[in-house]
Amino acid sequence: MVDLTKREKEVLIELLKNGRKSDQEIARTIKTSRPTVARIRKRLEQRGLIQGYSTYTKFEELGLTVNAVILYRWVDYSKKKELTKSIEFVRKQPEVVMFIKGEGMGSKTNVIISVHENLKAYENFIIKLKENWGRNVEDVEVFISSIAGIYKRYDMSEPVINRLKKNK
Repeated sequence: MVDLTKREKEVLIELLKNGRKSDQEIARTIKTSRPTVARIRKRLEQRGLIQGYSTYTKFEELGLTVNAVILYRWVDYSKKKELTKSIEFVRKQPEVVMFIKGEGMGSKTNVIISVHENLKAYENFIIKLKENWGRNVEDVEVFISSIAGIYKRYDMSEPVINRLKKNK
């Protein structure tokens, strides 16, 4: 774990709570100056601890109604060129909101979480994946739901805030 000063932790916690919070608002909250917060924010960005800022969107209002969680196993890791090409392909798909490589249930090695306008759009996405994967993927399992079925989004801010507070 990287060492952070008390002020760096405070600024990072405030940004995790609300990435749109201004330097002035953060300064007021943690009782320091706006230039100090600006310097700390820039330092955290340069160190790579802050890699960007994101927005939570109400998908349904934008016509995205289908959520899919796709688990699969990559067959042959000696095919490094195909594996790299497949990873880059999946990462570039606009429907993909999260892509995880690891090990898990039933020897699954990858998880894709995606959102789609409707079932037909989801089916077209699956066809694109299958065309890209060829015979390199097996044991695919899918959990599909309406966007309305999501009751809590994937959000790492709370565990990070808790960790930072614990290490003050």
